[in-house]
Amino acid sequence: MSKILIKRVKLVDPSQNLEDTKDILIEKGRIKAIGDNLFELEAHVIEAKGLVACPSFVDLHVHLRDPGHEYKEDLESGMRCAVAGGYTTLLCMPNTEPPIDSPEVAQYIIRKAEDIGLCKVLPAGALTKGRRGKELTDFYALKKAGCMAFTDDGSPLTDSRLMQRAIELAEQVGTFVMNHCEDDKLAVGHINEGYISSMLGILSRPASAEDVLVARDCILAYHLGGHVHIQHLSSSLSVEIVRFFKERGTKVTCEVNPHHLVLTEDEVLKSHSKAKVNPPLRREEDRRALIEALLDGTIDCIATDHAPHAVWEKGLLEKAMPGMIGLQTALPIMLQLVRENLISLSKMVELMSCKPATILGLDGCGSLREGARANLVIFDPEREWLLNEETNLSKSKNTPLWNRPLKGKVFYTIFEGRIVFQDV
Repeated sequence: MSKILIKRVKLVDPSQNLEDTKDILIEKGRIKAIGDNLFELEAHVIEAKGLVACPSFVDLHVHLRDPGHEYKEDLESGMRCAVAGGYTTLLCMPNTEPPIDSPEVAQYIIRKAEDIGLCKVLPAGALTKGRRGKELTDFYALKKAGCMAFTDDGSPLTDSRLMQRAIELAEQVGTFVMNHCEDDKLAVGHINEGYISSMLGILSRPASAEDVLVARDCILAYHLGGHVHIQHLSSSLSVEIVRFFKERGTKVTCEVNPHHLVLTEDEVLKSHSKAKVNPPLRREEDRRALIEALLDGTIDCIATDHAPHAVWEKGLLEKAMPGMIGLQTALPIMLQLVRENLISLSKMVELMSCKPATILGLDGCGSLREGARANLVIFDPEREWLLNEETNLSKSKNTPLWNRPLKGKVFYTIFEGRIVFQDV
């Protein structure tokens, strides 16, 4: 049915400064009307009293592992996770096998995602050939093939001269560079440098490893006038560095992962390798600095860094692969901050939908204005649930939140006017 009528839903749309109970009529893939007491014959009616509707979420940082590591995740399983979490647009990272360093791989991803049809998947092209940090890829060819940005995520680009050239080239082709800011000559360990790493006698990944590359990339963006996006900010000093350069008009944007907003290095003692991520979970002081940076606009958006791994890859802490899944848990984590009055519901939607859509320059995302593409999520902020074998849609289950009570559940995700996820 091409018509959907959503009745008596709490509509939250920061792009219109709107937070009110409304009806929403969807027809032919677009928002036809928003108002009170709407009626439409032959429409699929969703009674949504007590639920919240907002523009569907946009994730600037996901690992879908396809091609090459489909045993961890593939496009279809990753897309199913996404729509279950309220996401309809994903920017997938290029650390695949082969990496997204050629137009052919980029087109493979785009076409396969279109065939699956659950949501939009946009590739990020590799910064360097083979993600080896030695020679830049063909930005023009990759952009023409559909790549929205360039990064060697997981392999920081530490060569400053090469990063300078990358920023210049990205600006010329009308896009931007993203960087995983951890100097791998300093970040040689497994968890945050602090009392827990000392107590356990485990090699660490100090905040300084992040700070030095964040500073370098901001300085280059300042001098070159190009756009640099800092991935998964985690350090309080890095926050201050970004704030300093933003105040001076530098074209720098940044993201934070939900797990860095609610978990600290203490989680390693409870969850062991499931809490191992790069950059690592840090101190409580860092966590609070990240939340403050959300409120003042220093941090632009939320990105999950959804990073699935097989069970055997998350064994012993010092041998385990870094990363955790996050597409289905991002909403309940962010709603926890809303319930604690740390951010507003409208701010949450801005961070998860409007801002990342703006960074990517996407038309039809981040807004529910009349005439806009009908990409939205309907959720119950009070519904409690567990992420477990029954509800998890990823091929992987590497998260400290496994079988822990979560509050906030997606009931419907609508993509281009079609219901692509329903759980009622």
